[in-house]
Amino acid sequence: MMGWMRGAAATAVMAGALAAAPVASAQEEVTFALPSVGMLYLPVYAADVMGYFEEEGIAADIRVFKSGGGAAMASVISGDTHVYPGTPAAAMRAVEQGTDVRIFAALMTQYASNVVIRGEVAQEKGITEDASLEERLAALEGLNIGVTGAGSGTHQLALYLVQQAGLDPDTDATIVFVGGSREILASFELGRIDAFILSNPTSDTAIEEHGGMLLFDMAAGAIPELDGYLYITLNARKSWLDEDPERTTGLVRAIHQAQQAMHDPERTEAVRDAVYEGYFDQFERDLFNAAWTRVVPAYPTSPELSVDKLERVIEFLNEFSDRGFDPSLAQEAMTNEYVERAMTN
Repeated sequence: MMGWMRGAAATAVMAGALAAAPVASAQEEVTFALPSVGMLYLPVYAADVMGYFEEEGIAADIRVFKSGGGAAMASVISGDTHVYPGTPAAAMRAVEQGTDVRIFAALMTQYASNVVIRGEVAQEKGITEDASLEERLAALEGLNIGVTGAGSGTHQLALYLVQQAGLDPDTDATIVFVGGSREILASFELGRIDAFILSNPTSDTAIEEHGGMLLFDMAAGAIPELDGYLYITLNARKSWLDEDPERTTGLVRAIHQAQQAMHDPERTEAVRDAVYEGYFDQFERDLFNAAWTRVVPAYPTSPELSVDKLERVIEFLNEFSDRGFDPSLAQEAMTNEYVERAMTN
């Protein structure tokens, strides 16, 4: 399949949503609704370009929703798409509202949306590479902080960090809904935002090409309370998961293969190069390669879920959310059924 810049035309509500190349009719199309373009979803990209989906009879149609996670999750709920690789919070909120959405696989276990600040702003605030965590948090005061969209993981992290700094997110900083990678980089370059939150390689590009400074290296667990956090999961309607158990099991098995290959010293570079050619060749290759090395440790080697990790997500979200989550959602919203099938078959 060709990269995210090479698919079919987007629908009216999916700016940038691109379809996969035609495949044999024996394969079943599975549409993934991504909230942004970035390295948070590497196992999905890797399973595609390495042929793991194809081996399982799946033709992956990977779409990007410029308006963020809320729109991507809504498309899954409506049946327009099938799988939302995104925050478990969106899935739990959907379950809370009476839908049959389920979290069915773990994709990333670090809160790996990095925080980049404009170099001149860091200098004005006296922030250097040696700055403490407390100093870095305090530097958020008065900033215009760009995030992808309302309710997204980047939005949630912005709220959390501002509150961790002892600031009021409504008065002491401005959170700006900017859009995806291109929009954020353009706004950063033009000085419309002072900082932003997004994953590699966008964060790397801002540092290398636009004078940014890495304020929080989230892929490396910069915030101790969030180290090991279940950040990205695969989410879908239970009715869709259950209508074809073999297809769903094959999908999870392909993701597991991708996770294993990404961590395998003998295969990781081949996977990296294939993902770059398929999805990220708009970035400098050396920059992408360095970003790959930094971000791969943020991925688990297994898609297995746990109630404990989801309970931790709920605790985190309830710290700053006006609409708290009931802890019982940790059990209600997840299923390990297809992970267990994939790992044993």
